[in-house]
Amino acid sequence: MTTSPFFDRRLFLNLGLTLLSSSVILVCIKLTASIHLPYFVATALATGLGFLESRRGWFLAVAQAVLIWLGYMLIVPTPDGPADRDIENFGLYGSMILTFVGSFIGGLLKRALDRG
Repeated sequence: MTTSPFFDRRLFLNLGLTLLSSSVILVCIKLTASIHLPYFVATALATGLGFLESRRGWFLAVAQAVLIWLGYMLIVPTPDGPADRDIENFGLYGSMILTFVGSFIGGLLKRALDRG
């Protein structure tokens, strides 16, 4: 039984997609006035990442959650009003949690389609 290395070219390419999807989620968090769009986008993109890497999707989910958090804390300016700040924080942390859920679902879906 041969085992492939954990870090290979495919994983690094998918990390690039993870960076791109994290940027899209950050834009959704910043520009929308509600939490629905960031939640939907985070779940859909994370499901795609889990589908791409059905066995290592957890690593992409961790990377995406870290990139979302770091991007929000270091790059995105914080809003002035407390209500806007609360909505953005709720969107941020909820998107991070839904990233793990979406990646898990995408991995399960890919493995189920490969079997059938």
